[in-house]
Amino acid sequence: MSKDRIKYLIIGNGIAGTTAAEEIRKIDGHNPILMISDEDYLTYYRVKLSHFINKKYSLTELLIHDEDWYKEKNIQIKLGKRIKSIDIRNCSVQLEDGEKIDYEKLLVANGGSASIPEVMGAEKKGIYALRNLEDLEKVQEYLLNCKEVAVIGGGLLGLEAAWALKELGLRVNVVEFFPYLLPKQLDSELAKHVKEQLEQRGLYIHLGAAAEEIVGEDRVEGIVLQDGQVIPVDMVLFSTGMKSNRVIVEGTNIQTNKGIQVNAFMETSQENIYAAGDVAEFEGVVMGLWSTAMDQGKIAGRNMAGIQERYKPLKPATYLSIGGFSLFSVGEIDGEQFSLSYQEETVFHKLFIKDGKLIGGVLTGDIKKMAKLKKAVNDGLDVSSMLQEGLSLQEVLEKL
Repeated sequence: MSKDRIKYLIIGNGIAGTTAAEEIRKIDGHNPILMISDEDYLTYYRVKLSHFINKKYSLTELLIHDEDWYKEKNIQIKLGKRIKSIDIRNCSVQLEDGEKIDYEKLLVANGGSASIPEVMGAEKKGIYALRNLEDLEKVQEYLLNCKEVAVIGGGLLGLEAAWALKELGLRVNVVEFFPYLLPKQLDSELAKHVKEQLEQRGLYIHLGAAAEEIVGEDRVEGIVLQDGQVIPVDMVLFSTGMKSNRVIVEGTNIQTNKGIQVNAFMETSQENIYAAGDVAEFEGVVMGLWSTAMDQGKIAGRNMAGIQERYKPLKPATYLSIGGFSLFSVGEIDGEQFSLSYQEETVFHKLFIKDGKLIGGVLTGDIKKMAKLKKAVNDGLDVSSMLQEGLSLQEVLEKL
């Protein structure tokens, strides 16, 4: 290998790439690590973007590590640089500015982009998605002249954004295509309870609804739903999921499907090339979760540095706290399975059990037991003896 060849090249400086770099440095204290990002910022808390819609912020509040951290770890970083192509045969990447970089091991961790459905009128001013800091700045500027807005998508990030907009004094409509909110985290019964709680706090929620057209002259003036209802709004914020940035490996022999396909070692179909985070597809799934990206980045980094370790995905766990109302969901939320539930005013707890084992659970209103519930679900705790004793849900939670 040429002495000019970078030992570890990482494309992307999101949480997957940064975690990988940190893990590599723990194992290999001297070989060069280079990260390349098309953004102009060091790694920041992307999941916090929606929380900052309604407030002024400094970049330091969002950064995970400052410049000194990268220097201390001897991690080089090139910001504002876009990859043009990857040459697998010659182990090199070409940047759009013409620079060529040779590598020994490559990690593709360039994340995902907003997945926005095709809607008539979507070219108008006032239509946004929130995936990066540049998006946040544009949204904040546009909001200065808005009174009513629509958030398309009733998932976690959509609801967090909706609440931040509400706190700005705006009238906020949440438009969700599914028959209920948070379809990945709740069953229909739990979702009904959550909807009631959020509506009491001032959100306007439209379920089983889809935006068919965005109306207005050159800028947004309203949305037309499929049932013909017209909602007058000044801005539309799409929160309808993400798609992996797998286009970066087009023209190579790296196998892709929904994302870049990886095995349990985070290896792609090509030797010495790895992928992790929102761009990676493991066992047919692109998770698109911050926690998953961290876990995958860690495993990718360890394997790149020569420590063979398999990725074992944890059960998906999510947390939401808006308007004084909190929610925690973990594991399989399957309405077809046996469940225990407890409900009282703002509190609604539910456990999902299959073959005597805890496979999932949701806590709303009171989430003090979330850490113990998360561990029990990931361990597949056998609760059959508790069920035979006739213990209530609250008693089961106490024994976790």
